[in-house]
Amino acid sequence: MFCAGAGVTQAQFNYNDGIGQYGDLLICFRPASGAYDLVVDAGPVTTFINLPTGQKIGINPTYYNGSQLAYTGTNNIYWSALACQRLPGTHSTNNIWVTRLRTSLNTQSSPWPCNTAAQQGNAGSQIDSIGDDASDIASGGDPFGTSPANGTSFVVEPEGGSISGGFYNSYSFQMGGAGNLGGYFWGDSGGVSLEQSTPANFTTAGQPVRADFYQLRSASSGLPATYLGYFELSTNGILTYTAGPSPVVVTAPKIISLVRSGTTSTIAFTTVSGGTYTLRGTNSTGLTAAATNWPAIGSSIAGNGLTNSLGDVTTSSSRFYIITAQ
Repeated sequence: MFCAGAGVTQAQFNYNDGIGQYGDLLICFRPASGAYDLVVDAGPVTTFINLPTGQKIGINPTYYNGSQLAYTGTNNIYWSALACQRLPGTHSTNNIWVTRLRTSLNTQSSPWPCNTAAQQGNAGSQIDSIGDDASDIASGGDPFGTSPANGTSFVVEPEGGSISGGFYNSYSFQMGGAGNLGGYFWGDSGGVSLEQSTPANFTTAGQPVRADFYQLRSASSGLPATYLGYFELSTNGILTYTAGPSPVVVTAPKIISLVRSGTTSTIAFTTVSGGTYTLRGTNSTGLTAAATNWPAIGSSIAGNGLTNSLGDVTTSSSRFYIITAQ
């Protein structure tokens, strides 16, 4: 039965748990400090498991929109993707699907280790609790807080970033401040985090954040989890999922310095891991040509995320340089 308070959208949040089946994928957001969480049901996790490499799924606006995300905001938030499959009494099919944050945009995270059926069953139970409690909160069943907005695929929950005082618990309470499913993820107390975060200036920083998506089968306990793809949250709040490895995003290099010693010019510049960098130069008569067509000087080098340098030996008194990257 559905009960609704005044001003609450009258639509039932439709979460299918993982008991005896593949559950739905939950996408969850919480602010570092705020009043609300957002729990999104992105449909069967099998859709994400079976997606061909390179294919994309748009989470926003298909399953939620900007007005719903505005309850948590996009600056200084935490977010994750979670799903499970639990067969009680069967010690080979407690499987979970969870994200792991990337500390560098273009570098895949280390895989989670698969764990025992008992341990993954605990994590799966906590994942289902997030979805089931979101459904109860949406239905108006929590006497200590009312959802200000909800629908078939999303629930805005009260008590974001704090302990829910109600009968049903918000995502932020069940995930826990350490981002480890309240301590149920491997029983960890050392800060294992399933969540990616955004900085306080995320909307103006100009760079998205990514979280890798892993499949952890209990039958593979002790082995690395299977990498499936990655979620990317853009600065405008758009969230997408891409199957398979992410392409390297090579940002335009910046020349840091040019030092001339005798006939040698040394040009220092920024790099990113995975990029290939080439020094190009010309004299004043060549300035009419497109800079990318200037002659390459020496061999290209691979970027490593640090400031690198390339040099040019010339007796010319007039020389112009650029660094190109691909």
